[in-house]
Amino acid sequence: MYLIDSDVLINFLKGEKEAVKTINKLQSQPLYISIISVGEILEGLLETKNKKKLTSFKELLKTVTIINIDLSIIERFASIRRSLRQKGLLIDNFDLLIAATCLTHNLILITNDISHFKRILELKILTIK
Repeated sequence: MYLIDSDVLINFLKGEKEAVKTINKLQSQPLYISIISVGEILEGLLETKNKKKLTSFKELLKTVTIINIDLSIIERFASIRRSLRQKGLLIDNFDLLIAATCLTHNLILITNDISHFKRILELKILTIK
C-alpha cells in the first residue's frame, strides 16, 4: 500500500507523464494521502486560482483514503524528529509528519524528494522519474 507525497501529486496535476502513469497503475490497490499533503496542494491551488486543477484534485481525493494526524502519528513524529535533531539532520516538519504517517500505517511513500526522506532509514520509498 502506498502514500502519495505532495511532489508527486503536484506532478500528477500538471499531467507529467510518469506521475500520471504511476498513480493510474497503482489505483487498483489502496492509495493514501496525508492530510498534510492535502493542505499543501490546496494552498498552492488556491494561490494559482486554477479551478480546473482544483476540480481534478478533488476528483482524485475521491479515489484515495486521506489519513488524518492522530496521537500514534504524532508520537512517531516526535521520536523521528528527536532522533534527526540529535544527528543534526532535521527536515521540514510537514515531511516528518508524512514520514511518520507512512511508518505508523506501514505504507510505502511515493516521492521524488528523496534528499530529505532518505534520512529516515526505516522509511520505504518508491521514486518515479
